[in-house]
Amino acid sequence: MKEVSTERIRQIAESYRKATEKLTSAIEELRLLKTELVEINGDAVSYFDLFGKQNAGLRLSDLSPANLVTYRVNLESGCWRLLINQTGILSKATEDDRNKIIQDIENRKWGEFTEENIAKTLAKMKNQEADCIRNLAREVFKYFSPNHHRKEPILRKIKAHCYAYGSISFSGDKWQMLGKILLLLDNKPLPERYDDHLEQQMNKALRNGIMEFECPYFKAKFYEKSCTAHLTFTRMDLIETINKIGMEAA
Repeated sequence: MKEVSTERIRQIAESYRKATEKLTSAIEELRLLKTELVEINGDAVSYFDLFGKQNAGLRLSDLSPANLVTYRVNLESGCWRLLINQTGILSKATEDDRNKIIQDIENRKWGEFTEENIAKTLAKMKNQEADCIRNLAREVFKYFSPNHHRKEPILRKIKAHCYAYGSISFSGDKWQMLGKILLLLDNKPLPERYDDHLEQQMNKALRNGIMEFECPYFKAKFYEKSCTAHLTFTRMDLIETINKIGMEAA
């Protein structure tokens, strides 16, 4: 997980405080604007489409104290989302773990976006990072084990179906998770560019008519007729770690 310095935490907390003040001030200014427009056209301020058509954007009828509370909550949630995205923790999480984090934000379980709460939440996320990686390994074990219910290990050679949109494809979640967990267990950073992920490299090889693929973790042969990929893992130490984690949870 990417570290966020104390100084950076202080900066973003102060920026949020100032943004909240400006939001409150802006709503108050719009209330004054609405008052002037009422003088022009009575209560029918809907004729003044200042912020978008067909009710898009902010409406002059949406300036009540309750609306302001909603806007402030939305601002706060947006700041939490941006901060968590910057840490990189979501890219290491399973779908269930990601949904849990997002739900916590929406339910305001982390409190107001203050310097103290930011530091506390980041420390909590750091402690949960290892759990996220273990959960990712468990998901990969479920996908690639011959029978995860019986705790059968992922073998050195496997055959995987990869059918999508009428042809062979590696766009599914299991391929993304496989590439991620191999990198994470190898203490390598996850690619920042989408095209650099392992599953996208395999898709690129297929698009170029290349039916064999090799990376530091496995060799693969693609069979278009059966829409399968035959993988031979070359880093069995990492696969054994996945097996160990998966078997403990199975």
